[in-house]
Amino acid sequence: MEQCIVYFSSSPDLSDQQIKTIVEQSRLNNAKSGITGVMLYVRGNIIQVLEGEKEAVEMLYERIQLDSRHAQVTTVLSRPISERLFSAWWMGFETLTDRQLEEITALIDLETKESLADQPTDHILLRTLKVFYESNRYN
Repeated sequence: MEQCIVYFSSSPDLSDQQIKTIVEQSRLNNAKSGITGVMLYVRGNIIQVLEGEKEAVEMLYERIQLDSRHAQVTTVLSRPISERLFSAWWMGFETLTDRQLEEITALIDLETKESLADQPTDHILLRTLKVFYESNRYN
């Protein structure tokens, strides 16, 4: 069974080089584990989508929760999926501008990090993140 986990975390002390290293290493590890997804970074905060076999995704998420580079790890969504929305990327990555952050915060309150897991429209969150990422990654 395939699983999707979306989470927020705070990583305010990461340098650009550390972020680059994390993304490169994650792409290699995700390819080995069959995990796909996207990570958005803004103002020291991370929004990440992980997709793949349930056991692999849950194991990765447990490691992320224990990783000292992440603080305040908050699960936004965790659910089975019938298809991957980010299947083309072992880990898509984008650093968001303030304008892009405003677009996302219109959908998600990043300050309170309230869980959307119980909302029936959670698939809209994933599709919105995908469209947002695809339309902004070359800007």
